[in-house]
Amino acid sequence: MFKKKYIYMDSIIVKSFLPEIFLSLSVLLQLFFNVRVINNLKFNYPVLDKETLIQTVFILFCLLFLFFNLKIEVFFTNFLFLNNEGSRLIKILIVLSSLSALLLIFRSFVIQKLNFFEFFSLLLLAIFSLLLLASVYDLMSAYLCIEMQALCFYILASFRRNSAVSTEAGLKYFISGAFISCLFLFGVSLIYGSLGTVNFNALSLLLSFPLEEEVSTGLHFFIIVGCLLIIVTLLFKVAAAPFHFWSPDVYEGAPLSSTIVFVIIPKVVLFSLLIKWILTISNVFFEIKDIFLFSGVFSVFIGTFFSLQQKRIKRLIIYSSIAQVGFLILALTENSISGFSSVFFFLIIYIVTSILVWGHFSVLYACENQVSMFYKRPLVSLFLSSLSNLFERNKVWSSSFLIVFFSIAGIPPLCGFLAKVLIICGLVENSQIFTSILLVLISVISVFYYIRVLKIIFFEISVKQSSALSLLKSDFFFNTECLLFVLSIFFLIFFFFNPTLLLLFSQYVSLCLIGI
Repeated sequence: MFKKKYIYMDSIIVKSFLPEIFLSLSVLLQLFFNVRVINNLKFNYPVLDKETLIQTVFILFCLLFLFFNLKIEVFFTNFLFLNNEGSRLIKILIVLSSLSALLLIFRSFVIQKLNFFEFFSLLLLAIFSLLLLASVYDLMSAYLCIEMQALCFYILASFRRNSAVSTEAGLKYFISGAFISCLFLFGVSLIYGSLGTVNFNALSLLLSFPLEEEVSTGLHFFIIVGCLLIIVTLLFKVAAAPFHFWSPDVYEGAPLSSTIVFVIIPKVVLFSLLIKWILTISNVFFEIKDIFLFSGVFSVFIGTFFSLQQKRIKRLIIYSSIAQVGFLILALTENSISGFSSVFFFLIIYIVTSILVWGHFSVLYACENQVSMFYKRPLVSLFLSSLSNLFERNKVWSSSFLIVFFSIAGIPPLCGFLAKVLIICGLVENSQIFTSILLVLISVISVFYYIRVLKIIFFEISVKQSSALSLLKSDFFFNTECLLFVLSIFFLIFFFFNPTLLLLFSQYVSLCLIGI
């Protein structure tokens, strides 16, 4: 009787991880099939870029279908993994963001002539590790999932084997990632040595009781230090200042397709893990709350003032994303359902806006690539001056740029304004008036460099005769990417006037993560 019960429970656990099992088997099958094809003499060693893209899209759509039909809530042995409604919704967001970014990734992949189908297999493996990370409920399982994702990202960063810049980016990412992993393990060892467990559920229960006075001083110190080290690791992963030192060089040196992956896909699951950890240590959170305040304000400050100095478009976008991460970090200081809801609301807007920004950048990069090929010159970085006189050449693209940068700057009537207002209002409600005022002042300064970009687009005259913008002369051209851009712009405008559905979804995800 008991044996049948255990078999039945095991089958439920396996069913709850059916999408992850499907994804892992699909990656193995994709690798095996593509290796056999490209080494077959009958096909004359073909390049499988489009074929691999179709395979990846099909796998992700199947994965999305499985998650939409998965209604099982179960925990793995000793709460190593927990599959509930919250983790399922996070996984759906990961897959949707991956599908949306895939078109941009493929365009950049083709432009830079990478021509290795393994890129998409590594991308799927990174998504697999992020899906598992969304279900973790234990520090050791979290460490293994983070390391698996990081290993895939190290390879993606250095994927251009003939580029010294890409190799340097991968090496920097690997060294800094290895160092921060040591800090994470040190923090885990301190917590385990102090409390005898690394499980989120057990840690939450143990920290809810006061320690005995004879041992409380030393033990409390080790617990706080361990919690701080784990928080520092997660802040490093989301590229929050002052732990952002690696991101500008790595993101700029990595291939454009890899940069799009780094910026868009992992943010949701990493912030959901941060929320889980804050909920776990909520009884001691007030003692380490200042690190979030400092990191959030410093991220907005660094992202804003370093963006003012940038002349390259890619580096400007990277520092702008660091400033956006600062808002998310500050929202976590509230440690409340409203704060967590504003985080998910901001994250969804951030993903949509990032798709628009990097999509426009990839289109311009593709135009620059065609001009470089025509004039037989090497492909160079895009500068802000490359956008000169865009309005005269293509009014539709100029208007699209206007909407994108106004949304990032937080100017109504666009969703970026609502996302920032929610976080600032939450800080005011938590009596953090000075932080709110500082945030508003820095945000006002950040508007300058967004307006500077628009000034270049609308008013500056191009001095380059062979500008890439010459390929954007037509008022409008339609393809799948344009459809994605139109839907994203509609999303930013529509949900400004009708934010209720998005707010309710964000609150629902937050409640599910908390376990209500």
